[in-house]
Amino acid sequence: MRPHATEAISPRVGPSALLRIIRIHEHLSAKHHFTAASVATEFETTSRTIKRDIEWLKIYREAPIVWDRAARTYRYTAPFDLLTGLRLDTEETLAVVLAGRTFAAWGESPLGRALTSALGKVARFAGSAVSVPAADLRAALHQPEQDNPALDAEHRHFARLLDLVLARREIEIVYQKPHASRPERRLVRPLHLAYLDHRWMLVAEDPARAGWRTFLLGRIRDLGRIGDRFNPPSSEKIRAYLAGSLGRFTGDKLHEVRLRFDADAAPYVRERPWHASQTLRERPGGVVETTLHLNNLVDVQRRVLSCGRHVEVLSPPELRAAIAAELAALARTYAPELGAENPAVSEEKPSR
Repeated sequence: MRPHATEAISPRVGPSALLRIIRIHEHLSAKHHFTAASVATEFETTSRTIKRDIEWLKIYREAPIVWDRAARTYRYTAPFDLLTGLRLDTEETLAVVLAGRTFAAWGESPLGRALTSALGKVARFAGSAVSVPAADLRAALHQPEQDNPALDAEHRHFARLLDLVLARREIEIVYQKPHASRPERRLVRPLHLAYLDHRWMLVAEDPARAGWRTFLLGRIRDLGRIGDRFNPPSSEKIRAYLAGSLGRFTGDKLHEVRLRFDADAAPYVRERPWHASQTLRERPGGVVETTLHLNNLVDVQRRVLSCGRHVEVLSPPELRAAIAAELAALARTYAPELGAENPAVSEEKPSR
């Protein structure tokens, strides 16, 4: 049954309606017995409002919802994926991402925390198309205003790329590599947006290179023509691809990385793990040894170097060799100062 013209339903809904629709979907997916009146009680609204929400899902998202007269409940007649059936459009997504810049002024105030929580709930509509580590959610949302072309590019391209991830459409990107003289055009299949190392990255399949690649949104100069539809891999495969990453880089080979931190650095490693795979082993004198499973060694090499003498790489051998080569190059750079007394440097603590 469709609403009368006098009760026309808008194709766009507000934040409170979105939260009600999530709840309706949860009831339907779990096969809970519920009525418009019972959901209306949850949200302190009217049955008429809930019925309008259900009609919105049926009309604008083609949700297979029916009223089962015998069981006196609503139900799905077929599986329904809210990720593809309900998603933020380009303008709405951009508003969510940019809202954090407005909220930066409130910082850690009660209002600031409440707004961050609200944005986290709204972000559920992006489903598996977007990932933000829990520890970085506040940083992703609370970005202060600054004159930064890379951040401007992120904000400019994020929403459209998310739309293409969800629509499963190829896109031509104009991408500027760090040391390339000019940007290049790449036709890619956008799979996922991830917040890694404090920057937004696009995970995409690159058919011309027969593999997956990650693209920093801040280096995308422009988005070109939209290509064909494609069948994306499972979300489990995407999660597995990102699971071994410590930062922006990804690889195909899994490495077991073992590190030893001295008593100065150990407290920081205990309170903030470097990676989800991290395990710690306590050693005498406040020393800890940690084991990580990573799919590349680029980011962990940079992290180790930032800790200076307070960490030692135990394995793999190629990481030890890379660290040794970097230290040898540094020694040549600072050769004139070697041997000079510098109390300030000798007492420096590891990076937090």
